[in-house]
Amino acid sequence: MREALPPLEKTPHQLLYLIYGNQDVYRREAKFSILTALAQLKRGESLCIRVMTDRPQDYAGWPVDTIALSEQTLAQWQGENGYHHRRKACAIAQGLKLAEKTLFVDTDTLFLESPHRVFHRIEPGRYVMDRFEYDWSYVRERPNYVKLGHCLQVCGISSENSFKLYNSGLCGVTDSDTPLLEESIRLIDEWTQGSFDIHTIEQIALSFAMRDKPIQEAKKFVYHYFAEKRFFHAMQKHFFTRHGERFRPELPALCTEVPRCKPVPSPWQRLRIKWKLRNKSNTLKKVGRHLLYGSAAPNDPYYEVCRHEWWESASREILRWDEDKQKRFFGAEKGRWPKHMPKPVKSSDEQTIIAYLRERMKH
Repeated sequence: MREALPPLEKTPHQLLYLIYGNQDVYRREAKFSILTALAQLKRGESLCIRVMTDRPQDYAGWPVDTIALSEQTLAQWQGENGYHHRRKACAIAQGLKLAEKTLFVDTDTLFLESPHRVFHRIEPGRYVMDRFEYDWSYVRERPNYVKLGHCLQVCGISSENSFKLYNSGLCGVTDSDTPLLEESIRLIDEWTQGSFDIHTIEQIALSFAMRDKPIQEAKKFVYHYFAEKRFFHAMQKHFFTRHGERFRPELPALCTEVPRCKPVPSPWQRLRIKWKLRNKSNTLKKVGRHLLYGSAAPNDPYYEVCRHEWWESASREILRWDEDKQKRFFGAEKGRWPKHMPKPVKSSDEQTIIAYLRERMKH
Protein backbone atom coordinates (compact mmCIF):
# COMPACT_ATOMS: atom_id res chain seq x y z
CA MET A 1 0.00 0.00 0.00
CA ARG A 2 1.37 3.42 -0.94
CA GLU A 3 1.89 5.78 1.98
CA ALA A 4 1.32 9.52 1.63
CA LEU A 5 2.26 12.37 3.90
CA PRO A 6 -0.59 13.59 6.07
CA PRO A 7 -2.11 16.90 4.99
CA LEU A 8 0.11 19.10 7.11
CA GLU A 9 0.26 22.80 6.40
CA LYS A 10 3.54 24.09 4.97
CA THR A 11 5.11 26.34 7.58
CA PRO A 12 7.91 28.94 7.55
CA HIS A 13 10.07 26.66 9.69
CA GLN A 14 10.02 23.26 11.35
CA LEU A 15 12.10 21.29 13.81
CA LEU A 16 12.21 17.76 12.38
CA TYR A 17 12.95 14.49 14.17
CA LEU A 18 13.17 10.92 12.90
CA ILE A 19 12.68 8.10 15.38
CA TYR A 20 11.70 4.50 14.80
CA GLY A 21 11.71 1.26 16.76
CA ASN A 22 10.32 0.56 20.22
CA GLN A 23 13.35 1.16 22.45
CA ASP A 24 12.40 3.27 25.47
CA VAL A 25 15.78 4.95 25.61
CA TYR A 26 15.43 6.58 22.18
CA ARG A 27 11.84 7.66 22.82
CA ARG A 28 13.03 9.40 26.00
CA GLU A 29 15.92 10.94 24.04
CA ALA A 30 13.52 12.45 21.51
CA LYS A 31 11.09 13.75 24.11
CA PHE A 32 13.83 15.27 26.22
CA SER A 33 15.35 16.99 23.17
CA ILE A 34 11.92 18.43 22.34
CA LEU A 35 11.56 19.71 25.90
CA THR A 36 14.94 21.48 25.75
CA ALA A 37 13.86 23.21 22.52
CA LEU A 38 10.58 24.36 24.07
CA ALA A 39 12.33 25.48 27.26
CA GLN A 40 14.56 27.85 25.28
CA LEU A 41 11.75 29.69 23.47
CA LYS A 42 11.53 33.40 24.21
CA ARG A 43 8.25 35.08 25.12
CA GLY A 44 6.01 35.22 22.07
CA GLU A 45 7.97 32.63 20.09
CA SER A 46 6.24 29.56 18.71
CA LEU A 47 7.79 26.43 17.29
CA CYS A 48 6.56 23.90 14.76
CA ILE A 49 7.89 20.46 15.72
CA ARG A 50 7.39 17.42 13.53
CA VAL A 51 8.24 13.83 14.40
CA MET A 52 8.54 11.18 11.71
CA THR A 53 7.94 7.88 13.47
CA ASP A 54 6.53 4.39 13.20
CA ARG A 55 4.99 4.88 16.67
CA PRO A 56 2.95 8.11 16.54
CA GLN A 57 0.96 6.97 19.58
CA ASP A 58 4.06 7.58 21.73
CA TYR A 59 3.67 11.34 21.18
CA ALA A 60 -0.07 11.66 21.80
CA GLY A 61 -0.71 14.87 23.74
CA TRP A 62 2.71 16.33 22.93
CA PRO A 63 2.88 19.69 21.07
CA VAL A 64 4.16 18.04 17.90
CA ASP A 65 2.84 16.93 14.53
CA THR A 66 3.52 13.26 13.89
CA ILE A 67 4.14 11.81 10.45
CA ALA A 68 3.45 8.07 10.55
CA LEU A 69 5.99 5.82 8.85
CA SER A 70 5.10 2.31 7.77
CA GLU A 71 7.48 -0.64 7.76
CA GLN A 72 7.39 -0.41 3.98
CA THR A 73 8.57 3.20 4.02
CA LEU A 74 11.35 2.49 6.50
CA ALA A 75 12.53 -0.46 4.41
CA GLN A 76 12.43 1.66 1.26
CA TRP A 77 14.35 4.48 2.97
CA GLN A 78 17.03 2.05 4.14
CA GLY A 79 17.70 1.15 0.52
CA GLU A 80 18.99 -2.00 -1.10
CA ASN A 81 22.44 -1.88 0.53
CA GLY A 82 21.17 -2.17 4.12
CA TYR A 83 22.55 1.17 5.30
CA HIS A 84 20.08 2.37 7.92
CA HIS A 85 21.43 5.94 8.17
CA ARG A 86 20.19 6.42 4.61
CA ARG A 87 16.79 6.87 6.27
CA LYS A 88 17.97 10.14 7.74
CA ALA A 89 18.72 11.68 4.34
CA CYS A 90 15.37 10.40 3.06
CA ALA A 91 13.53 11.89 6.05
CA ILE A 92 15.12 15.30 5.46
CA ALA A 93 14.30 15.11 1.74
CA GLN A 94 10.67 14.26 2.53
CA GLY A 95 10.47 16.93 5.20
CA LEU A 96 11.52 19.70 2.80
CA LYS A 97 8.01 19.64 1.37
CA LEU A 98 6.54 20.73 4.69
CA ALA A 99 8.46 23.93 5.53
CA GLU A 100 10.44 26.75 4.00
CA LYS A 101 13.24 26.09 6.49
CA THR A 102 13.88 22.68 8.05
CA LEU A 103 16.14 22.05 11.00
CA PHE A 104 16.67 18.29 11.26
CA VAL A 105 17.82 17.25 14.73
CA ASP A 106 19.18 13.94 15.98
CA THR A 107 17.38 12.84 19.13
CA ASP A 108 20.61 12.97 21.20
CA THR A 109 20.68 16.77 20.98
CA LEU A 110 20.04 19.34 23.71
CA PHE A 111 19.11 22.93 22.88
CA LEU A 112 21.15 25.51 24.79
CA GLU A 113 19.55 28.48 23.00
CA SER A 114 16.29 29.15 21.19
CA PRO A 115 15.99 27.13 17.97
CA HIS A 116 15.10 30.40 16.24
CA ARG A 117 18.71 31.51 16.62
CA VAL A 118 19.59 28.60 14.34
CA PHE A 119 16.70 29.17 11.94
CA HIS A 120 17.91 32.75 11.39
CA ARG A 121 21.16 31.33 10.00
CA ILE A 122 19.50 29.13 7.39
CA GLU A 123 19.02 30.68 3.95
CA PRO A 124 18.86 29.31 0.40
CA GLY A 125 22.39 28.13 -0.41
CA ARG A 126 23.53 28.75 3.20
CA TYR A 127 23.50 25.78 5.54
CA VAL A 128 23.81 24.95 9.23
CA MET A 129 25.45 21.75 10.45
CA ASP A 130 26.12 20.49 13.96
CA ARG A 131 29.89 20.98 13.87
CA PHE A 132 33.01 20.64 11.77
CA GLU A 133 34.75 17.35 12.56
CA TYR A 134 37.75 16.99 10.26
CA ASP A 135 39.01 17.48 6.75
CA TRP A 136 38.86 14.60 4.28
CA SER A 137 42.65 14.79 3.81
CA TYR A 138 43.02 14.00 7.55
CA VAL A 139 41.29 10.60 7.31
CA ARG A 140 41.69 9.58 3.67
CA GLU A 141 44.56 7.17 4.33
CA ARG A 142 42.96 5.33 7.25
CA PRO A 143 42.31 1.66 6.38
CA ASN A 144 38.53 1.85 6.70
CA TYR A 145 38.40 4.94 4.44
CA VAL A 146 40.31 3.37 1.53
CA LYS A 147 37.23 2.16 -0.37
CA LEU A 148 35.50 5.52 -0.02
CA GLY A 149 38.73 7.21 -1.07
CA HIS A 150 38.62 5.39 -4.40
CA CYS A 151 35.03 6.57 -4.92
CA LEU A 152 36.01 10.16 -4.17
CA GLN A 153 38.98 9.98 -6.53
CA VAL A 154 36.53 9.18 -9.29
CA CYS A 155 34.71 12.37 -8.26
CA GLY A 156 37.96 14.31 -8.62
CA ILE A 157 38.77 14.62 -4.91
CA SER A 158 42.40 14.35 -3.82
CA SER A 159 44.54 15.61 -0.93
CA GLU A 160 45.05 18.84 -2.86
CA ASN A 161 41.34 19.67 -3.22
CA SER A 162 39.90 18.09 -0.08
CA PHE A 163 36.65 19.11 1.63
CA LYS A 164 35.38 19.57 5.17
CA LEU A 165 33.41 16.84 6.91
CA TYR A 166 30.62 17.92 9.26
CA ASN A 167 28.66 16.07 11.89
CA SER A 168 25.06 15.97 10.66
CA GLY A 169 23.48 15.59 14.10
CA LEU A 170 21.87 18.90 13.24
CA CYS A 171 21.22 19.96 9.65
CA GLY A 172 19.56 23.18 8.50
CA VAL A 173 18.28 23.34 4.91
CA THR A 174 15.53 25.04 2.89
CA ASP A 175 12.75 23.85 0.61
CA SER A 176 14.96 24.61 -2.41
CA ASP A 177 17.44 21.91 -1.38
CA THR A 178 15.72 18.85 -2.84
CA PRO A 179 18.54 18.44 -5.43
CA LEU A 180 21.10 18.54 -2.61
CA LEU A 181 19.39 15.71 -0.72
CA GLU A 182 18.83 13.71 -3.89
CA GLU A 183 22.56 13.99 -4.63
CA SER A 184 23.37 12.87 -1.06
CA ILE A 185 21.12 9.82 -1.36
CA ARG A 186 22.62 8.93 -4.76
CA LEU A 187 26.12 9.11 -3.26
CA ILE A 188 25.07 7.00 -0.26
CA ASP A 189 23.79 4.31 -2.62
CA GLU A 190 26.95 4.44 -4.69
CA TRP A 191 29.31 4.35 -1.71
CA THR A 192 27.52 1.52 0.14
CA GLN A 193 27.41 -0.92 -2.76
CA GLY A 194 28.79 -4.34 -1.91
CA SER A 195 29.89 -3.45 1.61
CA PHE A 196 30.85 -0.41 3.64
CA ASP A 197 33.39 0.16 6.40
CA ILE A 198 32.21 3.58 7.58
CA HIS A 199 28.93 4.11 9.41
CA THR A 200 29.03 7.89 8.93
CA ILE A 201 28.77 7.69 5.13
CA GLU A 202 25.49 9.63 5.31
CA GLN A 203 27.14 12.72 6.79
CA ILE A 204 30.16 12.41 4.50
CA ALA A 205 27.79 12.34 1.50
CA LEU A 206 25.93 15.39 2.77
CA SER A 207 29.19 17.24 3.48
CA PHE A 208 30.45 16.38 0.00
CA ALA A 209 27.22 17.59 -1.62
CA MET A 210 27.53 20.86 0.36
CA ARG A 211 31.21 21.42 -0.41
CA ASP A 212 32.12 24.94 -1.48
CA LYS A 213 28.85 26.21 0.05
CA PRO A 214 28.77 28.44 3.15
CA ILE A 215 28.14 26.31 6.25
CA GLN A 216 27.78 27.55 9.82
CA GLU A 217 28.26 25.39 12.90
CA ALA A 218 25.48 25.12 15.47
CA LYS A 219 27.60 23.99 18.42
CA LYS A 220 27.05 27.29 20.27
CA PHE A 221 23.31 26.66 20.30
CA VAL A 222 23.05 22.89 20.88
CA TYR A 223 24.90 20.10 22.61
CA HIS A 224 25.10 16.84 20.68
CA TYR A 225 26.06 14.22 23.29
CA PHE A 226 26.60 11.30 20.90
CA ALA A 227 29.83 10.25 22.65
CA GLU A 228 28.33 10.37 26.17
CA LYS A 229 24.96 8.74 25.67
CA ARG A 230 25.04 6.44 28.71
CA PHE A 231 25.26 9.33 31.17
CA PHE A 232 22.41 11.26 29.56
CA HIS A 233 20.25 8.18 29.18
CA ALA A 234 20.50 7.55 32.92
CA MET A 235 19.58 11.16 33.75
CA GLN A 236 16.68 11.21 31.27
CA LYS A 237 15.27 7.98 32.63
CA HIS A 238 15.37 9.50 36.13
CA PHE A 239 13.67 12.68 34.88
CA PHE A 240 10.75 10.87 33.27
CA THR A 241 10.45 8.50 36.23
CA ARG A 242 10.03 11.57 38.46
CA HIS A 243 7.75 13.60 36.22
CA GLY A 244 6.12 11.14 33.82
CA GLU A 245 6.03 11.19 30.03
CA ARG A 246 2.58 12.73 29.67
CA PHE A 247 3.10 16.23 28.35
CA ARG A 248 1.99 19.15 30.44
CA PRO A 249 2.94 22.86 30.20
CA GLU A 250 5.30 22.67 33.19
CA LEU A 251 7.47 19.95 31.67
CA PRO A 252 9.79 22.18 29.56
CA ALA A 253 10.69 24.29 32.61
CA LEU A 254 11.17 21.17 34.73
CA CYS A 255 13.66 19.75 32.21
CA THR A 256 16.08 22.55 33.08
CA GLU A 257 16.77 20.80 36.40
CA VAL A 258 18.67 18.10 34.48
CA PRO A 259 22.40 18.89 34.04
CA ARG A 260 23.55 19.59 30.50
CA CYS A 261 26.88 17.81 30.92
CA LYS A 262 28.02 14.46 32.27
CA PRO A 263 29.11 14.34 35.93
CA VAL A 264 32.75 15.20 36.48
CA PRO A 265 34.45 16.03 39.80
CA SER A 266 35.45 19.58 40.60
CA PRO A 267 38.77 20.83 39.16
CA TRP A 268 40.37 20.42 42.60
CA GLN A 269 39.14 16.83 42.91
CA ARG A 270 40.31 16.01 39.39
CA LEU A 271 43.75 17.35 40.26
CA ARG A 272 43.84 15.21 43.42
CA ILE A 273 42.83 12.10 41.46
CA LYS A 274 45.49 12.80 38.86
CA TRP A 275 48.09 13.14 41.62
CA LYS A 276 47.01 9.90 43.31
CA LEU A 277 47.36 8.01 40.01
CA ARG A 278 50.62 9.66 38.91
CA ASN A 279 52.78 6.53 39.41
CA LYS A 280 50.39 4.05 37.81
CA SER A 281 50.65 2.62 34.32
CA ASN A 282 48.54 4.26 31.63
CA THR A 283 46.12 1.33 31.72
CA LEU A 284 45.63 1.55 35.48
CA LYS A 285 45.40 5.33 35.31
CA LYS A 286 42.47 5.04 32.95
CA VAL A 287 40.64 2.49 35.10
CA GLY A 288 41.43 4.37 38.30
CA ARG A 289 40.24 7.67 36.86
CA HIS A 290 36.88 6.18 35.88
CA LEU A 291 36.40 4.53 39.28
CA LEU A 292 37.33 7.64 41.26
CA TYR A 293 35.43 10.06 39.02
CA GLY A 294 32.24 8.10 39.64
CA SER A 295 32.75 8.28 43.38
CA ALA A 296 33.65 11.99 43.34
CA ALA A 297 30.75 13.11 41.12
CA PRO A 298 29.01 16.30 42.32
CA ASN A 299 26.20 15.93 44.82
CA ASP A 300 23.15 16.07 42.57
CA PRO A 301 20.24 13.60 42.26
CA TYR A 302 20.76 13.36 38.50
CA TYR A 303 24.47 12.76 38.85
CA GLU A 304 23.78 10.18 41.53
CA VAL A 305 21.89 7.96 39.07
CA CYS A 306 24.70 7.94 36.53
CA ARG A 307 27.77 7.52 38.76
CA HIS A 308 27.78 3.86 37.86
CA GLU A 309 28.32 4.82 34.21
CA TRP A 310 31.86 5.82 35.15
CA TRP A 311 32.29 2.42 36.78
CA GLU A 312 30.85 0.79 33.67
CA SER A 313 33.60 2.49 31.62
CA ALA A 314 36.18 1.06 34.01
CA SER A 315 34.66 -2.43 33.83
CA ARG A 316 34.80 -2.40 30.02
CA GLU A 317 38.50 -1.61 30.21
CA ILE A 318 39.12 -4.40 32.73
CA LEU A 319 37.19 -6.88 30.57
CA ARG A 320 39.75 -6.30 27.82
CA TRP A 321 42.51 -7.63 30.07
CA ASP A 322 43.52 -11.27 30.21
CA GLU A 323 42.40 -13.38 33.16
CA ASP A 324 45.72 -13.18 35.02
CA LYS A 325 45.76 -9.39 34.89
CA GLN A 326 42.19 -9.25 36.17
CA LYS A 327 43.09 -11.52 39.10
CA ARG A 328 46.11 -9.38 39.99
CA PHE A 329 43.93 -6.28 39.90
CA PHE A 330 41.31 -7.61 42.32
CA GLY A 331 43.79 -9.47 44.55
CA ALA A 332 43.26 -12.57 46.61
CA GLU A 333 40.81 -11.08 49.10
CA LYS A 334 37.40 -10.95 47.49
CA GLY A 335 35.32 -7.89 48.23
CA ARG A 336 38.32 -5.80 49.29
CA TRP A 337 39.50 -2.67 47.55
CA PRO A 338 42.61 -3.35 45.39
CA LYS A 339 45.67 -2.50 47.51
CA HIS A 340 47.55 -0.91 44.61
CA MET A 341 44.72 1.53 43.73
CA PRO A 342 43.95 4.81 45.55
CA LYS A 343 40.68 4.64 47.44
CA PRO A 344 37.53 6.58 46.44
CA VAL A 345 36.54 9.78 48.20
CA LYS A 346 33.52 8.08 49.79
CA SER A 347 34.64 5.05 51.79
CA SER A 348 31.15 3.56 51.42
CA ASP A 349 31.78 3.37 47.66
CA GLU A 350 34.58 0.81 48.09
CA GLN A 351 32.21 -2.13 48.56
CA THR A 352 29.69 -0.73 46.08
CA ILE A 353 32.28 -0.39 43.31
CA ILE A 354 33.91 -3.78 43.90
CA ALA A 355 30.53 -5.52 43.94
CA TYR A 356 29.60 -3.74 40.69
CA LEU A 357 32.86 -4.70 38.98
CA ARG A 358 32.72 -8.33 40.09
CA GLU A 359 29.16 -8.64 38.86
CA ARG A 360 30.23 -7.26 35.47
CA MET A 361 33.09 -9.78 35.31
CA LYS A 362 30.55 -12.61 35.36
CA HIS A 363 29.00 -11.57 32.03
